Amino acid sequence: MSKILLLMLILANTLFLSGCWNYQEIDRLVLVAGIAIDKSETDDQYLLTVETVDIKGGGESEMNSNTITVAGDTLFDAEKNMSSISGKKLYFAHARVAVLSQDVAKEGAVKVIDWLARNVELREDIEVLVSQARTAKEILETGSKVDQIISFELDRVLKNEKRIANAPEKELWKLISDLEGSSISAVLPAVSLKEVNSRILPSVMGTAVFKKDKLVGFLNGDDTKDLLFIQDKVNGGSLVQNGGGTNNGSKVSLKIFKNTTKLKPIEKDGNLEMAIDIKTTAAIDEIAGSENYIDEPGRLMLEKSAEETLKRSIEDLVKEVQTKYNSDIFGFGAKVKADRPGVWKEIGTMWEDQFKNLKVSVHPEITIKNSAALSQPIKIGD
Repeated sequence: MSKILLLMLILANTLFLSGCWNYQEIDRLVLVAGIAIDKSETDDQYLLTVETVDIKGGGESEMNSNTITVAGDTLFDAEKNMSSISGKKLYFAHARVAVLSQDVAKEGAVKVIDWLARNVELREDIEVLVSQARTAKEILETGSKVDQIISFELDRVLKNEKRIANAPEKELWKLISDLEGSSISAVLPAVSLKEVNSRILPSVMGTAVFKKDKLVGFLNGDDTKDLLFIQDKVNGGSLVQNGGGTNNGSKVSLKIFKNTTKLKPIEKDGNLEMAIDIKTTAAIDEIAGSENYIDEPGRLMLEKSAEETLKRSIEDLVKEVQTKYNSDIFGFGAKVKADRPGVWKEIGTMWEDQFKNLKVSVHPEITIKNSAALSQPIKIGD
């Protein structure tokens, strides 16, 4: 009996001590850091570009960036063609960004997102961006010129955007959720090329606006901050305000510590309206002048002025998006659906027309709690 039990134990252990079924040697793989997707000049094929990581051994390991671009009738076709050129299998598990060209995004992002989502190696938290450069591949090609893995750098920048509010962060799983929903339109961060110290580098700034799955336009950095205010996604950054008093026109920078935005669907005279209540806590971070905004009278004046500026800026953005794009990127429909399901049941199928004519009121409340390291403005002596 003991021998039988021992044999059964040995057989059972083989189930847990077996090797990895899909184990692959790393020297037979090409590690992909990022993906760029363009259309060919004839517009009948996709151009798939991958940024690969070349690891050189030695006393200190070194990672270099290379790019490979291959055409294909479909993205899967391009991927297979690329494997035949590189001689190794592409390994996507470490890919951090996917950059779409404007041509691809205008044609319809679903075709691309479907390929990304079906790749079993790609993680659902890969960041998706839209290139404002002529192509998407030139964003990744900058890596080999500056000795950086640009895809990894873009990923770090996007993670940092939560504290800056210059661009939205959008991971693949969230983009799919937005595209499948009927009560909110998708947005993606925009990336362009900028010259910095005589070097051309990618810059993440602004927002790509979608209607259904098609790109319809872009918002700049300032408009993006207002968008993130509405979406309650501002966790830092700054507000720049023109000063008043004797230094009218001088700039004052307010550092944002905390922000809470609440959307409230309300009905007035049988019409649906949306109220945006914003509560922001900030500190005086810079005063370009000698006006006293630190003592209570000046601080209250600055708070009121900043509230009026933010109110006007957000109202202008909402009106522009309603008239120019008619795309509910703010999530107004999602809020109506959540808070007033009965109303949404009646108007949900007509939300595009409802959104275009929706009346929106903005109610900001800005509280300045301190003035950083200085308790008084700097004054020039006689």
